[in-house]
Amino acid sequence: MKGKIISILSMILILLMVSCSNKASSSSNDTIVIGCMALNAEAVEEIKRLMEKEGYKMEVKVFDGNNLPALALSANEIDGLILNHKPWIDTFNKANNSHLVLVDGFKYASLNALYSSKHKTLEEIPDGATITISNDPSNMDRGLRFLEKLGLLKLGEKTGEFYTMLDIKENPKNIKFLEVETTSTAGSYADADATITFSSVMKNAGFDAHSYIVEDGEYNNFPTGLVVNEGNENSKWAQDIIKVTQTEEYKNKFNEIFQGAYIIY
Repeated sequence: MKGKIISILSMILILLMVSCSNKASSSSNDTIVIGCMALNAEAVEEIKRLMEKEGYKMEVKVFDGNNLPALALSANEIDGLILNHKPWIDTFNKANNSHLVLVDGFKYASLNALYSSKHKTLEEIPDGATITISNDPSNMDRGLRFLEKLGLLKLGEKTGEFYTMLDIKENPKNIKFLEVETTSTAGSYADADATITFSSVMKNAGFDAHSYIVEDGEYNNFPTGLVVNEGNENSKWAQDIIKVTQTEEYKNKFNEIFQGAYIIY
């Protein structure tokens, strides 16, 4: 009888040890990893702070390339990203056979505008001017349409889904284009005649985000927010991220951080 009791107690002890081991293993894997870049890392860190108040473990992983968080997310190396706008994500999905989705409820945008360190008005931009423009499909399309709207060039029929340099029908001012990665567009601000870039990129580079000549007025069509792999958009952790971003506490901190370089809506 005594031997049976010892055996039972031993089995209970083993079960408790296995249970504790599983819990420890599970909790170590419960850390939510969200990718971003330096230009918006402070706002994502604020989400982390609020999520940890709700009992979550969260890691903010800062990448140094505009497409790297999306590549990591599609490879399931991170759980979500907060960086790229929806048209960019849609283009990435088609090019990479990925299934990334923007979670409803948290949206913000950066103004896309024409900046210049050399000229104060559109009329001052000279013939033969060099203008910096993003080299990815959705942002190049947006930049070219913006220049057409400003009367600096005329576009013809699209040769593909997006406008490219090949679709420029008329270039009366003989504008030369410097095509660079979106987050690098502010790098030529001092040298180029003008730069089409985002207010957030300018702020991150140390320039005045509000010093643009004119902005394109399309920010509502290019929402940024939490992006996850399809199927995770309704997960509890994703919905809880959305909840904390809707609080006045978060919105006030967001506006304090970006000072108008991003608009939350």
